This record gives sequence, structure tokens and C-alpha cells, in this order.
Amino acid sequence: MGKLYDSLLSGTSGRTGRIVVANVFGNEITRVRPRKRTSPPSAKQILVQNRMKRCAEFMQSYKGYACKYFGIRSGMKSSYNQAMTNLMENFNINYTDSTITPDYSAISFSKGNLLSSIPLNLNLASAESLEISWQDNSAGNNERENDLVQILISAETENQSYFVENAAKRSDGSYTVNLPINFRNKTIHVWIAFRSTDLLLASNSQYTGSIS
Repeated sequence: MGKLYDSLLSGTSGRTGRIVVANVFGNEITRVRPRKRTSPPSAKQILVQNRMKRCAEFMQSYKGYACKYFGIRSGMKSSYNQAMTNLMENFNINYTDSTITPDYSAISFSKGNLLSSIPLNLNLASAESLEISWQDNSAGNNERENDLVQILISAETENQSYFVENAAKRSDGSYTVNLPINFRNKTIHVWIAFRSTDLLLASNSQYTGSIS
């Protein structure tokens, strides 16, 4: 991919033959369209494609949130790109066994400068509900007390995640999630983060742990 600093096309976009020119967030780029595949993909290529599909499916529940609260745009790399990169790096491919295994503890769904959470406990009150607790580390700061809790959960053997926005306040210290039917009686992984009430700031997400 090449970047055009002084475009001869005066900011327009289009294609000539296999050369494609586009304006992406104010940057004009040129690239060559890939040729149509004439042979079936290899086993490794299929694994890479499946990882991309699994990551996209995993992020679907919090995609809108990640587009706003996963770091800041860096050049042409958007918050969404950064969030997807995090997943791609932590859905590990074993080419020998032809498996894809998430490293749950390394996955993030939120990235920012707001005061992070201090996770405490997970408790399966029943097969249908999960209690999540965290420390109120607001230290009497009214703004931080009212920060809103964002919760992400995932179940092993399930590609989807489940996202609960603005579940509670930082000062509440706990929240009980009603688990989706397909998450019940499985090992559950949990992450939490905070977002300010003015919706301008978010914290890094913290992996709370797993429970089954």
C-alpha cells in the first residue's frame, strides 16, 4: 500500500485497472487489488480466516463501545482496528493441532486514562446469575463514585461475548448479571471497565477472572 502526499487526482478516489486510490480519514492511499483466488486455501490460510471470523463474532456485542473507547486514533489505525488487533493477538493459533485458543486474561475491550477498576470476586449465585464485585476506589471523589461500570462476559465453547453497558456505579461495588441461556453451566470469563458519566472518558478493562 502506498500513501499519496500530493495527489494528482485532487482528492478524488477510484480505480484504474488493478490500482485503487481512496481517501481514508484524510489520507490518500493507493493499493493493488488482489487477484481472484484460483486455488483452494491452504489449511493454514483457513485457520487464519477462521480466527478473523471468531474475533469479529466475539467483538460483535461491544463493537460500538470499542469504536469509541479503545484508545485513540493513531494515523489510519482506528479504535476499532486496535481492539481487533488485541483479539487477533490473543486468539492463539496452533497450526499443528489446527486449533484456535483464546488467551482470556490478555483480552481487553476498553482502553483509556480513567481510573481503572480493582476486581474482587465472582460468585455464581445460581446457574442463571453471576455476581461480580469490585473495590470502590473512588476515594470520596464524587465524579469517580458515579463512574459507570461496563461488563463483558464470555463462556468457553461459545464464540459470542455478552456486554452489559452502564450496569452500575463504581461506588455500588457489585452487580448481578443474568446469564444468557447458552452461557449457563459453562466456564465464564469476566472483564470490567469504567466510563465517566459525561461519556468522554473510559478506563482500561481489567480481567476479573473465570468461574464455573
